Amino acid sequence: MTLYLKYRPQRVSDLDLPEVKEALAKYLTAKSLPHAWLFTGPRGTGKTSSARILAKSVNCTGHKAKEAGNFEPCNECGMCEEITAGTAIDVVEIDAASNRGIDEIRELKERINLAPMKAKSKVYIIDEVHMLTTEAANALLKTLEEPPANTYFVLCTTEADKLLETVVSRCTRVNFRKPKVEETVSSLKRVVEGEKGKATAAGLEMVAKAARGSFRDATKILEQVILSHKEVTEEAVREAVAMSVGADPVKLLEFVETGETKKALELVTELDVKGVNLRRFVEALVEQLRERLLEMKEDKGTILKLIFGLDKAYEQMKSAVVAQLPLEIWVIENSNQKPTTASVKQATNANLPTANKTEAPPAPAAKVEKEEVKPVNDNPSGKGMYALSDLEVKWGDIMKLVRPKNHSVEALLRSTRPIEFDGERLILEVFYKFHKDKLETDKCRQIVEMAVAEAFSVDTIKLNLKLGQGQKKGKEEVTAANVGDDIVKAAEAIFGVGVV
Repeated sequence: MTLYLKYRPQRVSDLDLPEVKEALAKYLTAKSLPHAWLFTGPRGTGKTSSARILAKSVNCTGHKAKEAGNFEPCNECGMCEEITAGTAIDVVEIDAASNRGIDEIRELKERINLAPMKAKSKVYIIDEVHMLTTEAANALLKTLEEPPANTYFVLCTTEADKLLETVVSRCTRVNFRKPKVEETVSSLKRVVEGEKGKATAAGLEMVAKAARGSFRDATKILEQVILSHKEVTEEAVREAVAMSVGADPVKLLEFVETGETKKALELVTELDVKGVNLRRFVEALVEQLRERLLEMKEDKGTILKLIFGLDKAYEQMKSAVVAQLPLEIWVIENSNQKPTTASVKQATNANLPTANKTEAPPAPAAKVEKEEVKPVNDNPSGKGMYALSDLEVKWGDIMKLVRPKNHSVEALLRSTRPIEFDGERLILEVFYKFHKDKLETDKCRQIVEMAVAEAFSVDTIKLNLKLGQGQKKGKEEVTAANVGDDIVKAAEAIFGVGVV
């Protein structure tokens, strides 16, 4: 059995988040128990485990005097053992991601009215409940309002904001947050002790950080380390993390920061050949840089530039024709940067004959970094962070953002051509004066500017329009005749048809 399942919490006191532990203890000792619950929080924080503990607590037949405040399941009676094994017929777990339609919910409603077969109460645990369709959620709503006697619902979700407000309002909500590093370490210590293993404090802390707020992921990483090493050390954890993401992200960062572009590109190619999820690898790179940024021991400008570049590459990977190309471009753009850590500087001085030459002009490099980072810190715009090529990659997404706001504006945009973009100012070439006049109205301009700003996660975008060479800029007022011609040309451009 995998360690995560073996050491899964089985009692309220086993839960690692103190707020959740206190909330469940409070409700389970109250005179009346809520019939509908909403467990919400990030993945791997114990929502489903808590739902099972709740199911055992209300159905346990081995309780001592309940009135004495004994709410913990005994984990020894037949009912507790069945729920732990997942074989209890009256405790139903439903994956809403694969049973999300109204037909499944109607079938559920028919079964709800049947009395429990063995347990004292029926418990329905619906995981990823936000995946239900709107119709299915509305069908479930009536049951939540008037549930049959001795029936409980536990809705689990990572995205509570996607649920209908009417569903949320009928549930008792318990929030699961991401655990702190020390809380994750405490959970890992329990596993290490149970397995009679050895671990250093630094090794466990590294596992906790690599898990990024997930008890489940932390235990999985720990299991990899235990299987391949006798002791959980920093080096062992680093190897295990490298296996999970395809390579050690620190190695690629070292290649980039020491200017070893060829080795860095070879590593990226190797990852692609292995079939590694490059977006997951980029996430690991960003996490490494984030930790260095928070330590406040290095030039934050250089680290921020690396992070922003990776964030840009991560976004472009979604639609890139060659999956690894955005990461390769990031490597090439950043390989000549001045090293930021003492260890990297030492390696540069020892191995690269041109190290002194690279470090010779520090003043210009610092100035460039300051100019690039300053707009991001002030956050007024994305000026200087993007280029026309970035806009071309996201042009299709921008069209999708414009479409629900105004179909006509989307149609007009299709007959334009972006010619300049720097993250703050966008210049579009328009081939017909009729189109230009229409897009320059406040309403249309605002729709386009907001869509581009949203696509690039910046505050503001300034749209400018330029009349293309294919149209003569009339010198007098527009007459009825040439307006008609203009409209015909607009129709031809928008709908791709010719006049017969």
